[in-house]
Amino acid sequence: MSSESVDDLIAASLTGDGEDDAAWAAVKKLHLIGSQEVLEKAIALTHSDLPDHRARGADILAQLGVAPLKHSNSFIPERLHALTQLLRTESDLEVVRSAIVALGHLEAAEGIRDVLKFAEHPNENIRYAVAISLPTGLGDEPGVISTLIKLMSDSDSDVRDWATFGLGTQSDADSDRIREALYQRLQDTDEDTRAEAVVGLAKRRDLRVLPVIIEELERDEYGVLYEEAASHLLELDDVRPEGWESWRYIEELRAKFNIVEVSESLPPQ
Repeated sequence: MSSESVDDLIAASLTGDGEDDAAWAAVKKLHLIGSQEVLEKAIALTHSDLPDHRARGADILAQLGVAPLKHSNSFIPERLHALTQLLRTESDLEVVRSAIVALGHLEAAEGIRDVLKFAEHPNENIRYAVAISLPTGLGDEPGVISTLIKLMSDSDSDVRDWATFGLGTQSDADSDRIREALYQRLQDTDEDTRAEAVVGLAKRRDLRVLPVIIEELERDEYGVLYEEAASHLLELDDVRPEGWESWRYIEELRAKFNIVEVSESLPPQ
């Protein structure tokens, strides 16, 4: 790949707004190239006087060297240094968000420690970036777990949803504290957050969630996450084995746990 071609892709990545499809297509191509040249030019962008250029530099550094079935693990020390320096000095919210997400992709302890500092940021988009970044790295570390538990009670439903997914599904960590935090989310006003909490508890074989799963599966319409939760309790390899419908999950759950009639109530709303 020639220098001019990389320059063209860098220029294309800076067109439109931050979510422009053509710009992101260029970013993804730069990820795949993953060369020293791309690294240096992305780092140079993080030093730009223009916030959108600094944000785009972080976006490029996030997954430099990624490939199909291959994690992005090129130039980790250089990328980590550039991103942590950017995050420690940045005030523009969009740049901060991009740097946090990028550090989540790196899954490096030093970067995650910097991300944790933004968990109580007043802006919900920044807290959301923290929520989606933490589960991808060091998810069993105490500081990460404590932060995810805190974000599970965030005022923003998207933050709660992602934090609950991160701790409940992406992490294998288990403790009474984690289970209680997940159990509390069964009372959440957001349906997606409640469903993620159900999956997290079922994954840990917490039978307090059993009546919730059966009640949801008995509805005419229910989310696929309740099938996933039932599959965890039944220790199935697949979320929906061929030919299974809601009645089959209910039948198998009742047989496995010797339930004739579910009379337990949901947690108080």
